Amino acid sequence: MESTILQHLTFGWEKISLLIQAASSQWKLYLGPSLLAYLDLVLLLRFRRANRLYLRYSHLSKDGFSGMTVDEAFAIHNDLVQLEFPKVVSTATVFALFKTYGIPSVSSLLVTTGQIPADGRTGTKRMADTGALLLEAVLNPPASDRAIAAVARINYIHDHYRQRGRISDADMLYTLSLFALEPSRWVGRLEWRQMTDLELCALGVLWKSIGEAMEIPYDVLPSYRSGWRNGLEWLHELGEWSSVYEGAHMIPATSNKRLADSTIDRLLWKLPVSMKAVGKNLVAALLEDKLREAMLIEKPPATYYHLIHTFVSVRKFVLRYLSLPRIRRKNLPPIPTPSGRLHLRRYRVHPWYVKPTFKNRWSLSAWILWFQGEALPGDDGQRYCPEGFLSSEVGPSAFSGKGLKEMAEMRQRLSEAGRGGCPFLSQ
Repeated sequence: MESTILQHLTFGWEKISLLIQAASSQWKLYLGPSLLAYLDLVLLLRFRRANRLYLRYSHLSKDGFSGMTVDEAFAIHNDLVQLEFPKVVSTATVFALFKTYGIPSVSSLLVTTGQIPADGRTGTKRMADTGALLLEAVLNPPASDRAIAAVARINYIHDHYRQRGRISDADMLYTLSLFALEPSRWVGRLEWRQMTDLELCALGVLWKSIGEAMEIPYDVLPSYRSGWRNGLEWLHELGEWSSVYEGAHMIPATSNKRLADSTIDRLLWKLPVSMKAVGKNLVAALLEDKLREAMLIEKPPATYYHLIHTFVSVRKFVLRYLSLPRIRRKNLPPIPTPSGRLHLRRYRVHPWYVKPTFKNRWSLSAWILWFQGEALPGDDGQRYCPEGFLSSEVGPSAFSGKGLKEMAEMRQRLSEAGRGGCPFLSQ
């Protein structure tokens, strides 16, 4: 009896072994063709979006993209932010603001107006306010009430300092130039392809329109009187002027360093203490030498440059040859609550304007932050405005509840000006 059972078990095991071997052979047989088919699919689809953009806007390509409207530029920019290069464009925007801190006239104003207090709350609120207004101004249709309301609030806050001579037109134009130029520079260094001329033109059209809405003069640019044919020409001249301005005004200053150190600490706030030094060296290695020197930051060891170069090279290869196109990232403007208030989805250090949802308070990442002693959305009552924000209210505490009449007049002017058309046809 036992021998019969043993024979059955042996026979059964032999059958299973044969099936495993057959499956293994089949798997090897299909692996190669499947891999080749996948790589062919990547090759077929990787540039499809960029090529389709040219087809969609073929009516512009015959004349160097002249006539591109702000609405068209906005749509192209949205694809860059949500589909093609979401991580890099988002990071470039953060570093564009960071780069302005290398100009002493900008950093000294922020320091003297109390934007870097000892407890850091005002600094994190300023970061949240800036992010909130930028999201509203750039990720909403240009002629929409939300975009116009955000631009009006930005103008009201800046006008307070411009009228007193504390912010120059040149500083304003330089800041605008960084938001217009840094995304394409970062994409060129870090992404799997360069931006196309059509995409660069869209950046020029969009940011020229935003600069005009912010009443930033362009009279220092060579073609100011004769006008520009398109966003590419404007962007090119802005880039040349920005480089000259940077060369003359980006110089070392203690105010630069204070602002840089404070901002880097916020950028690395989730890292454990043991990794802070590594994080700071990585950030320093990402900075251009002139900016790093202006911020009085020591040059990191060569190892960090090699590490970044290797990571970027591998990432480029994987995205270009092994990855299918991205699905749309939810990098969208906030959805209004019934009261019209808006919530930010992410925060740094302090949860300004973040809704205290179950995920934000009870997820694993929330528990880790709580264990590290960090504030969570909903902590400390109303301190971090968990009910959300209105564009007309954000900004330094000195401006709280002020400017409603001025902003209403500004919104009226911007609405009547019609922000969706081509900003070059009326030159």
